[in-house]
Parts: sequence; C-alpha cells; structure tokens
Amino acid sequence: MRLESVTAELRPRSDWEAVDLGLALVRRDFRRLFACWWLGMVPVLALFPLLLPEHPVLLLFIAAWWMPVGSRLVLFVLSRRLFGDVPGWKEILREWPRACVRRFGFRMLWARLSPWRPLTMAVEDLEGLRGKDYAQRVRLLLRRGDATVVMLALWRAALTGWLSLALFFTGMMFLPAGQAEEWQVLVDAWSNDSWNEIPALVGWMGMVSLLLSMSLVDVFATGAGFGIYVNHRTWIEGWDVELAFRRLGNRLRGAGAALLGLVLLCGLAPRVEAGPKETIEEVKAHEDFTVHSVEYKVSNPGSSSSWNWDGSWLAGLAQVLMWLIVGAFLFFIGWLIWRYRHLLAGGASVSGKRVPAPRAQVVMGMAVAPESLPRDIPGAAMDLWRVGRRQEAMSLLYRGTISKLIEIAGVEIAESDTESDCLRRVEAEAAAHAGYFGGLTAAWMMLAYGRNAPPDEAMQELCDRWPYVEGRGA
Repeated sequence: MRLESVTAELRPRSDWEAVDLGLALVRRDFRRLFACWWLGMVPVLALFPLLLPEHPVLLLFIAAWWMPVGSRLVLFVLSRRLFGDVPGWKEILREWPRACVRRFGFRMLWARLSPWRPLTMAVEDLEGLRGKDYAQRVRLLLRRGDATVVMLALWRAALTGWLSLALFFTGMMFLPAGQAEEWQVLVDAWSNDSWNEIPALVGWMGMVSLLLSMSLVDVFATGAGFGIYVNHRTWIEGWDVELAFRRLGNRLRGAGAALLGLVLLCGLAPRVEAGPKETIEEVKAHEDFTVHSVEYKVSNPGSSSSWNWDGSWLAGLAQVLMWLIVGAFLFFIGWLIWRYRHLLAGGASVSGKRVPAPRAQVVMGMAVAPESLPRDIPGAAMDLWRVGRRQEAMSLLYRGTISKLIEIAGVEIAESDTESDCLRRVEAEAAAHAGYFGGLTAAWMMLAYGRNAPPDEAMQELCDRWPYVEGRGA
C-alpha cells in the first residue's frame, strides 16, 4: 500500500461524506466494476437455462445468496484503483477463484445476512485477518459508530425493491398491445391469491428486474462501504498526517542541495534554532493541516409468484424458500428497528427525558474519572513538580482539568478526542475557561511531545490560576 500513490484526497470525513467518497470511486470506474460484479455471478448465470424457464424464484434466491462473490471482485478493483494500480482482466480472473472459495463457510453461511458486510468484508479480504484479530479489528473500526453502516443496509433493501419495480413497469410499457390481457390475469391472480396463472413472461420480467436492481445497488453499496472503511482507517491511523509529512519531506529533499550550500557558506555563523513551540506552530500552519467543516441538510425522505409447475417437488421447495426469505427479511427489519430504536427515538428515554451521553472515563489514554484524581489537583500537581516528576505533574493537571470540564462545565469530550479536539470543544463553550485551557494545552503539548518543560514560574502560575477551586472565577 503506497499512500503517496493514492488517487483520492485522504482526510478525516464524516461518515456520510465517506459514503459520498465511495460512490464517487464507483462512478469513476463503473463499467469495469459492473462487469466484475457479473463476472462473479458466472456460476449463477450458468444455471439460467436450467432454472429460468420453470423456476425463476429459485434462481433469484441463488443469485441473492451468491452476491458477496461479485462484491469481492468489486472491492478488489476499488482497493487497488485507489492506490494507483489499475488491475487488468488477467489479475481479475486470477482473483475470481479466490473470491468464490475464500472463507466460504463464514462469509456465505454464518455472516451472509450481516448488515455490516460492506465494511467487514474489507477487513476480511484486504487485511487478511482471521479469528480474534478479525473480531478485534472490526470492533475497532465500528467504535466510531455503526449506525451509518446499518442505515446503509436499510437503504440497500429499500432501493433494490424500488428500482426493481421501476425496471419492471418500464419493461411492461414496451409490451405489444395484444398482450394487454396478461395484465388483467396478473391483477386477478393478485386479488384471488391464485399465483399459478401468472403469465411466464411477466414472471421472467420481474426476475430480470430484480437481478438488475440487485447488481446496480450492490456495486454502489460495496463502494460506499469501502469509503467508510478508508475513512475509519484515516481517522484511526492518521493517513492524512502521514501524507502531509511525506509531502513536506519531498519538498525538503528537493531543497537539500541548496540548504547544504547555504550551510557551507554560513561557515562559522552562529546557529539559530527554532524552539519546539515554533516548529509545532509552523507545521500546524501548513495548508495540509487545514480543518475543513461541511454542513449537511438531510431530508427524510416485489412481488414474487409461482408458475405452473405441475405439482413437482421443486415447486413446493421454491415456495417454501420464498416464504422463508420473506419471513427472514421481515424478522431482520424488525430486529434492526428494535436494536437501533434509540436512533429513532432521538435519544429520548421512556419517561420523555433526554438521557445524557455517558461521560468519558479515559481520554487519550489518561484516566479522567473523578475517582481517579486527588481532591486538591493543583496542589498535588505542584508537589510532583517540585520533586522533579514533571511529566506526571503536568499530566495530572491536564487530565484533572479535562475531568472538571466534563463534570462542571458540561463539555462533551469524547474518549477518542485529541488535544486539538478538546480545545475546539472548550472554545465552543462560553463558561469553560477557554483562555486558561488553551495555555495549559500548549504547555502540556510542549512537554509531552517536544520534551520542553515550562519554567517553574509558569507551572506555579498554572496551578495558582486553576479555575475550578471553589469561589474562583474564570
């Protein structure tokens, strides 16, 4: 994986912006990805002559079950295309057998109906993790919240049904005028629950419409899941920061000869080095570290039949499978609604009172729970400072301040927040002593990352001005 060859902008995004990134990647290579999806469905296409004339429902069930193979080939092309490598058809054909058999029991049986498939398949296929490592990695990627992935699964189901109906009725518009009586037969069969008399042409058109809609929706859903996967890894592993430093390194490498000549010319001239604070401010001022914010306004926005099978055993099996699929789908929708009912309730409790978000107990690996801190935080920090334990002293003062910001000022600090995130949240609160916290954050970062301890007078002033002593103002 070569980050410097990436063909899209890697930066931390919101979840739905990451979905847009995945959809854009699919649109860029749609023809190749659509062909790859149908290449994965070749075993199902081979059953067309056997099952299409008499048993289209069974064929449709097999196609829906085999769909992850096509998704794997789409993911294979997307992942390599993102990092500047366009796989040829020979590579794709070599990948096809592995896509069919890789972890067949887990992916095609155990986890087949998982709503998190677009995200977890990337962990399984691109990182090659198995067992405990796979489960741990998936839990880490879903820590940012799996609501978007679940909403994506609901979107896939709704869009597949809507698109199949649109294709079906569009095809019906092009039927010859002499076959209008088949419409009446279809309406009568619907009202009389007599599915045996539905014309075969109508059934085939419905089946083909569902297959086309499943292929189109799954290609874009796989891209959306890949966009979420890339965004989560960017947040967790700091891909954007690594790219920024690589670009800075390339620029400095180009100016290396000029800098060497300048050093030789300077000779014995006194050296002036910038301190850690100036270096940090210079790096943060670079355009690659610009924080982008985007506001979004979100608006809240089938049928199968049995044919004349002459009472064969396969007809009964197809009917049983059809109703099992419908029942499983309804159960799945009900489970999703029950599992994520807190999202539909908007965070309200049964009594109508809003349930407050759980307070962070650990921030950046530091315990901020009140029970983990002494009663006199600035006094204890100053005692540690006097005996030379400066890192522990500054850490105690910093995490004690964060604890009070959460407990007293009501600042919603998350466990995954960095120093910059905490500072932005504090600056947004009028009564959170943003001025004091900004100075404390700068001193903490200089000591923790620059190994440059502030003077004793500065530490004494930070402890004396600590704003959470009873009776003290901002």
